[in-house]
Amino acid sequence: MSSIMDKIKNTRILATIGIAGVILGVIFPYIKYTFWGYTTSITLWNYWQGKIMMVLALANVLLIFKDIVEKYVPALFNTSIGAKVANMNNPKTSLIPTIIIAIITIYLHATVADGFSLDILGMGFYFLWIGTICLIAYAFLHKGDMTSANM
Repeated sequence: MSSIMDKIKNTRILATIGIAGVILGVIFPYIKYTFWGYTTSITLWNYWQGKIMMVLALANVLLIFKDIVEKYVPALFNTSIGAKVANMNNPKTSLIPTIIIAIITIYLHATVADGFSLDILGMGFYFLWIGTICLIAYAFLHKGDMTSANM
């Protein structure tokens, strides 16, 4: 059991699951309901919350997987903002977009999903919560450095 926990703390498995969960949560239907035979679904991608969450997920990709992104897209780090991201060596910097993702997820749950039964919630709702929880767990549990050797 200890080796599994060490692997979680020293790799970016939780971050990968979290980012994928947030992206899928934005793309998949968040709420789906049927009224007199007509089925309608709502995805977050059509709203400002979904667009902000997608930008924050991409920011997490840049902060967490900086070494991999720099290896395949080095021109991205030639800009002034890219140079600042390249100089960040603390893996805890991903906590900032993760907290904003968590706030938006809680806001969505409080305003949109609260009061709905579980059968009306779509896969996007569950993916978003799983992704948010994994990103928060990564931010607090990760102990390794930002090298690809820890993949």
